Amino acid sequence: MTDATAELGTQMAKPSTFEVENVFWGYKIRTGRGPSFGVAFGQAASFFFGVCLLTASIGILALPTLFFDGPLGVMRIGSATLFGAASAYLLWFASRGSRPEVHVDTSLGEIREVICNRAGRPTTVGSYGFDTIGGVLVEEDMATGLSRLVMQSHNSSHNVIVAEGTDAQLMSLRDQLAHDLLGQTGAQAA
Repeated sequence: MTDATAELGTQMAKPSTFEVENVFWGYKIRTGRGPSFGVAFGQAASFFFGVCLLTASIGILALPTLFFDGPLGVMRIGSATLFGAASAYLLWFASRGSRPEVHVDTSLGEIREVICNRAGRPTTVGSYGFDTIGGVLVEEDMATGLSRLVMQSHNSSHNVIVAEGTDAQLMSLRDQLAHDLLGQTGAQAA
């Protein structure tokens, strides 16, 4: 076995980093990419500061009136409400999730970019109709050495990265997307 065939064999044997799940309305494509360091750090910092603000909000309401001049006043209720609202927003962002998915809804004719939290509950980031997609192609990512399956838009420069993997792993998914979105066969999509 030569080095070239050994390298080709290991490239073909790589496990795919994406997963396709068929559902009654279409299919979900889980990219398999983990969150970037910036997103993970931002969510951890949001959780920390959200808990701090929530504790401060409860503390402002629960402190005895010894530290303040009188009963529960408008200023204490207002500041507790302000801290509580900020903590609710920060805790929402911390629990929002970091697993990207692409939902292809063939019954409605739309594509949704979704972020799922740890419990699997989705938050829609973007939604596009099938008619806004101009092409489905596989391009090489120089940074990772893998290929990316990308959907290009007709009227904007926004591209949706659907999945990453080797060319062989992405071809069947590219053909399926091209057929569903553009009505093309695999030979026309290339």
